[in-house]
Amino acid sequence: MVSVDFDAFTQGLGLTKYPFSVFTAEEEKEFLSDAFVRPLAYSPAVQAATSRKNIFLYGDRGTGKTALLFELVKASGPGSIVAQITDFSAIPITPSQSDIYSLYISTLANALLKRLLPTMANFRRPYKLTKHDKVLISYLLQHHTSTLSRNALMDDLRSVQHHRMKRWAASTFNFFRSLLNSAAGAAVDMLSETVSKSLGLPQPTLGGAKEYLQAIDLSVDSTLDEARANLVVLQQTVALCKKVGMESLTLVVDRIDEDSRLRNDSELIADFLRPFLTENDIFYQQDLHFIFSIWSVPFQKVKPDFRSNKFCVEQVRWEPDELLNILDKRLELHSDGKIVAYAQVVDDAAIFREKVLPLANANPRDLWQLMNRIIREQYAQDSTSHVITTAAMESGIRRFVKEFTFFEYYPRKKDARANSLDVYSYIAHLNKLVDIRFTTNSLNAAAGTGSSTQNYIVSMESIGLVRRCEEKGPNGSTLYEIRDPKVRFAVENNLEIRRDA
Repeated sequence: MVSVDFDAFTQGLGLTKYPFSVFTAEEEKEFLSDAFVRPLAYSPAVQAATSRKNIFLYGDRGTGKTALLFELVKASGPGSIVAQITDFSAIPITPSQSDIYSLYISTLANALLKRLLPTMANFRRPYKLTKHDKVLISYLLQHHTSTLSRNALMDDLRSVQHHRMKRWAASTFNFFRSLLNSAAGAAVDMLSETVSKSLGLPQPTLGGAKEYLQAIDLSVDSTLDEARANLVVLQQTVALCKKVGMESLTLVVDRIDEDSRLRNDSELIADFLRPFLTENDIFYQQDLHFIFSIWSVPFQKVKPDFRSNKFCVEQVRWEPDELLNILDKRLELHSDGKIVAYAQVVDDAAIFREKVLPLANANPRDLWQLMNRIIREQYAQDSTSHVITTAAMESGIRRFVKEFTFFEYYPRKKDARANSLDVYSYIAHLNKLVDIRFTTNSLNAAAGTGSSTQNYIVSMESIGLVRRCEEKGPNGSTLYEIRDPKVRFAVENNLEIRRDA
């Protein structure tokens, strides 16, 4: 069989650029506006954004929460000031309300100073700063910025607190101070030598230049009471932002679950997230708007403590037809309009819908990874083909399931030992079932889990791997089913999933 290189193969499929090499919104931000397809959560969320309401998006990883964030930020309006929080390393993993307010203050301080500092020396500012404003700015510079050096910081503080002519006079005096000190020192030395000679005393030791004239130091008032509640400081910072023209403030809080200290442990993530959502007086601040993006597993643990009915809370997920629409859009954009539907690149669209689409687990990221695997399988089987065959789809599915990194979606404990239970341990037990539905007894009979069976089921429920069915099992027993379509496929097709695959 004649072999061609991969670029020629994908061009034979009708593609001008390969669409399935990146899987996150951050990696293709410039492409998102063209490729974005609105999920069900979009309309209520964008209405909330335009109305300046707080928005809380939650969903599984890969559902496109970040892409939706970008769209909501644009919907906030051209005059909006958006500050994003994705780095939480400045606060402890068990944060207090004060820690969280401090994080918000630091984020707003950076945005405020970017707006403020270039105009500090301008006599005709469009706003007038009071003494209190200047002290607050000094406090923010000193306690809530990390990018300025100490010297630059002090220069900025002086620029804020002292008039330009006063700073110029002090600078001029300090420039000539060394010359004046030398002249004064020479005069004093000459006088000392004359007096010593006339009295017959030993000659004085002539030192170097002496500090007869001390440098003028413009003191900085940094006495803002640090014991005041961070909430008050945050409210004052928001008010100052508004005063200098930053009236539409939006804080975007994203990637909490990606903090490396939390190590993908859903319990730790939930504990970290809880004070962000439950101690929420700041959510009622009129001039500050929040958009949160949250992984669904820890969010569900916190949700009972969160007054979600007071805000716009939307789950991001995709129905099958929506997934096909976003796939069609992606293919069209990467083929210069030659491919307008997925059916043009597969030899059996019905097989694609029945077998491929369910494995995507209702999220675009999994679908892109699945398509990547299927296309590569087609290349390996027949690189001259101009369509993706059923055989390539079937083998691509199997490779996708076996090689999927389940730790990407399912949490593991922070300090777990190598032999401790994790998602792969649970999948190994489920792999021994003959059906995707099971009871405690049937799992024990198949996997030999003994007295630990119920504990395993509770743990699998907590990470979202299995769920409880509404109907009952034999003799009224509780019936469970596997949620993840990849694990369902493995059980139904006797396919082993291993950590080292």
